[in-house]
Amino acid sequence: MTYKRFYFGKLDAHILKDIDAEHKTKMKFLMKEINRGTWTEKQKKRQKNSIISNIALYRCFIAKGFSKNEAKELVKEYSFYIAEKAHKLLKTFFRIPGFFGLFRLFMKKGMSGDEIWESNILSDGGRYYRVDVLKCLWADTCEFFECPELCEIFCLCDHIVFGNIEGFVFERSQTLGMNGEKCDFCFINEKGKN
Repeated sequence: MTYKRFYFGKLDAHILKDIDAEHKTKMKFLMKEINRGTWTEKQKKRQKNSIISNIALYRCFIAKGFSKNEAKELVKEYSFYIAEKAHKLLKTFFRIPGFFGLFRLFMKKGMSGDEIWESNILSDGGRYYRVDVLKCLWADTCEFFECPELCEIFCLCDHIVFGNIEGFVFERSQTLGMNGEKCDFCFINEKGKN
């Protein structure tokens, strides 16, 4: 869905007229900035696919005269929409018996290495999967572009993606993106099976 279509009826037409083209231009600029940094190819790929888009949209709204807080709220609205789509997919997968074991495997694979996250697995069993994230590419990228306030959106989206799934509980008391010392992820299989 285009940004113009998503925000139609919520924002004035003159604001939305070229929003998608402006976003694309800002994305290109941000990618050039990323390429000048010391990021690895794996990091750049993740930044392009999962992080930079929000920063570009945020900058588009600020360039149109919105305050940082207003721009952040607009980006949050779109991000929550995308997170809800991911949630529906994950909720469907959790209907598969024993999916928690596969979920843990995907989480371990996704968090392996230290390019995207630096993490420590605290518990990995049929009932609990706990991991502390000590370094996060999302937080680092937002910091790099001098908009650490945006990282909160990514953190909040986790609650949408992982929340409200029957037999599965997501808990977290702090995140790096919200001034915590770590991201303390805890996933609980209430069905007690793997």
